[in-house]
Amino acid sequence: MACALECHRRGLRVALLERGRAGQEASWAAAGMLAVHDPENPPALTALAELSVALYPSFLASLQQQTGQHVPLETAWALEAAAGEIADIAPPGINPYGFRRVRESSVDPRKLTAAALAAVQRSGIDLREGTAMKSYSVTAAGATVHLSDGTTLACSAVVDCTGAWSNAGVHPTKGQMLRVHAPDALKAGVVGNVVVRQGTFYMVPRLDGSVVIGATLEDAGFDKTVRADDLQHLRQRAMRLLPHLAHAPELECWAGLRPDTPDHLPLLGAVPNPHGATVRTVIAAGHFRNGILLAPGTAHVVAQLLHGEAPAVTLDAFAPQRFASQPA
Repeated sequence: MACALECHRRGLRVALLERGRAGQEASWAAAGMLAVHDPENPPALTALAELSVALYPSFLASLQQQTGQHVPLETAWALEAAAGEIADIAPPGINPYGFRRVRESSVDPRKLTAAALAAVQRSGIDLREGTAMKSYSVTAAGATVHLSDGTTLACSAVVDCTGAWSNAGVHPTKGQMLRVHAPDALKAGVVGNVVVRQGTFYMVPRLDGSVVIGATLEDAGFDKTVRADDLQHLRQRAMRLLPHLAHAPELECWAGLRPDTPDHLPLLGAVPNPHGATVRTVIAAGHFRNGILLAPGTAHVVAQLLHGEAPAVTLDAFAPQRFASQPA
């Protein structure tokens, strides 16, 4: 949706094909941390992440201008595990030893996807939910996209944003999560609510008083089954950091499918066209744990590629062809 909105803003006619419901897969399931410098991120991701977080204020302002929906920053700081350091401030009950405080925001992805969907619907973008792209063919004259309803679309550019369903070298990595009711549990004095992150485990507070706890990392194909023992393991990790979460009522639990790649870096870039530069094919998939963080940056770069411009950041590490030995 971010790519569609940016391309539309820059004057392109856009059809957005969604196999299910827009924004209801990895985006809806995410925690929403804008963790630019998370130690778990590959170093090659930094420049794109920094571009994206710099674009976030204008991205959110544009969504609000188009829809009237305000998507707030839920937090402004995070406590990040760091051996040998002591956080200068921490929520009551959390031992500050082994943490450092870093400036890092988060958003609620469900508020974000709702606003993005409303913007798409009001923009005149041709949104087709329940419609998958079965295949597409490229000639010198243009591209023909074959849809699951038996119809075709003619276009001059194709962007693959299909996440875990992309057949460009992406596979799903399952993540189970839960949300509990724990108002002010992660409130750290004057800085307010803070995210607490320890490796791939995290607790993310929301403005509504809930806390998102996640997440598992599982190679389980497209299975989204939620398992009680896995959720209990997550809750136990949370309790070890913050004991009074032991009795926090569970509000919901779910599983999402992160679009992963062998090196955990996105596939982002143009695919060479054997018929010349007339038709542009761009891959924008495989964002793994950082789809929410990278949304505006990815949209910005995709629009640049479709307009034949040099991208704002180097895309060498994200080249879609780097897994060419795998089935395409």
